[in-house]
Amino acid sequence: MPFYIRDSINLGPFKVNVSKSGLGISAGVKGFRIGAGPKGHYIHAGRNGVYYRKTLGSLGRNAKPTPTQGTDYTSQIAKIAPNEKLPTYMTEDGILMRRIISAEADVLVSESHSEALSSLNEARERPSYTLMLCGAAGIGLSLSFVSQNLAVIGLFAILLVAAYVIGNMIDVPRRNVVFAYDLEPVVEERYKAFLDAIDRIANAHKMWFVKAKGDITNLHAWKKNSGASELVDSKETAVSYALPKGIASNITPPMIVIDGKNCYFFPDCLLIEENKRFGAVRYENMRTAVRDQRMIMDSAPSDAKVVGQTWKYVNKNGSPDRRFNSNRQLPICLLEEIGMISEGGFKGLLQVSKHGIGGAYVTAITELGSVTKELKDAEPLLITKNI
Repeated sequence: MPFYIRDSINLGPFKVNVSKSGLGISAGVKGFRIGAGPKGHYIHAGRNGVYYRKTLGSLGRNAKPTPTQGTDYTSQIAKIAPNEKLPTYMTEDGILMRRIISAEADVLVSESHSEALSSLNEARERPSYTLMLCGAAGIGLSLSFVSQNLAVIGLFAILLVAAYVIGNMIDVPRRNVVFAYDLEPVVEERYKAFLDAIDRIANAHKMWFVKAKGDITNLHAWKKNSGASELVDSKETAVSYALPKGIASNITPPMIVIDGKNCYFFPDCLLIEENKRFGAVRYENMRTAVRDQRMIMDSAPSDAKVVGQTWKYVNKNGSPDRRFNSNRQLPICLLEEIGMISEGGFKGLLQVSKHGIGGAYVTAITELGSVTKELKDAEPLLITKNI
């Protein structure tokens, strides 16, 4: 996806404009807007916008040190591994599966993003006036059908539409947080390289996140799983470009769903959404690695490298088990695994069908972390609680 930074952010009836001198907020219609900016209140008439651009720090000074969260992480074990999601489980074939358990989103709070996450989680919990107003108007509309008076029905139908419009105008600015970025050239260059690496992964024919793994140690399970040495529980996922609900921004980041977590790759951090709660991991606090992984598959993805063949039901010597009429050959594909782990407890393991693309991602995220670590005062996010 082509990368660009928008100069303004729409927030319902408001527009957040950016200039080198600071933030401006305006409201109105096309051709006439009224608002306030860094140089005082203003009325802007015409169709040429007033633009705002907030710098994402400046390079050259170290950021405030971000402490590790080992102690806090340990104290949150109940959140990370509740009883219904134990670290291990046994399959019917006697394979001990080890889950890849990541800390929950609200445990992942970096010091530099704590205010942003607090504001965002608070905004998401505010009641919806749209829902309340539309509910009241909807009840009135339902009751109006009893009268069978078209004028009354039409009136309540108009009230329902008005309730939605007015409620939405009220809700959008109070239930959203603005993330406004203006990247230094070095940061922008590294972020573009990172997006290029993400796009290579997105172009792979298949991508999965791994939920659990287990070693196959008994003969029955070995035969049943085509002679594999390891069983992998995975689910297909994909890369998309989207903003989380509740965030308005001048950048649309890539997003990958990993085991129930929506992971948004913003320029300064990995923003994690889970169960309508948010957490954040800074890139310099994340370790990544890539390795080859041989996988027995029902059919090979179009871009996968096939390195061998086996049988669906196999004997100890590798020959096909003739007791099964439906026995067929299966391809052994060489995939890539991309692992991510942070100091605060985030874990993610991806598999991609196309071999040779994971290394660029690991390099790009490492280099992006090296520059974001130097961001002045570690204050990359612009937060608007109420407008």
